[in-house]
Amino acid sequence: MTGIPDLNDPRYLDEIGWFLYHEKYGRDRFGGSYEAERRAYSRLLLEEVVGCLGQDAKWMDDKTVVSIGCGCTGDLAAFPAAGKIAVDPLLFVYQKLEMLIDDEVGSRTVYLSAGAENLPLLDDDIDLVICRNALDHTPAPAAVVREISRILRPHGALFVSVDIGGAPTPDEPTVFSVESLCALLGLNFEINMLAQRESPHSMGRLRSVRLLARKKIPASPRLDKAAILQAYEARL
Repeated sequence: MTGIPDLNDPRYLDEIGWFLYHEKYGRDRFGGSYEAERRAYSRLLLEEVVGCLGQDAKWMDDKTVVSIGCGCTGDLAAFPAAGKIAVDPLLFVYQKLEMLIDDEVGSRTVYLSAGAENLPLLDDDIDLVICRNALDHTPAPAAVVREISRILRPHGALFVSVDIGGAPTPDEPTVFSVESLCALLGLNFEINMLAQRESPHSMGRLRSVRLLARKKIPASPRLDKAAILQAYEARL
């Protein structure tokens, strides 16, 4: 998304307003500045993700990581990864509101203000995708999952943290059950781990799940290099 969306639209107002509210009033755990809290949450996310992978933080050193639906939370600020890409359709707004934070380790995060339904990234190029509290925020989760599968390397890892149950809202239009979530991901991924948590990310949801999956290896279409060259030479 380019430019500023209509902030009277509840879908966008609810997303952006949540961060503005917590910037003003703080959150619930760490105290201090909102920036310090977001860095602390990034460290917790890193610990959780590498734990699910059965690795430690050093595993990230030569990896490229994508965070889907990052908001302005600085998801990857504490990740010591060689490449870090954060994707969210409202990142342009968060930049203009001066809410993005600097990285504390690893490479500098590249921010893409774009929807995850059509990622401007190459096929088979990413080692790890993190989709934390984002998949139910999109009206087209199947398209997002296909794009995640497309950009991941063969056997690349996907970490999903998403709420279960409740009712649709303007900024959370998709409602998952554990069964529907597994069915959606199972089209493109082998699910290696699934854990249920009592605490949801958002009010109005019943609980949340954490899931680690590995990309299945599809039959990848290939361009005919010789045919393209032959067609070009025929024009000379």
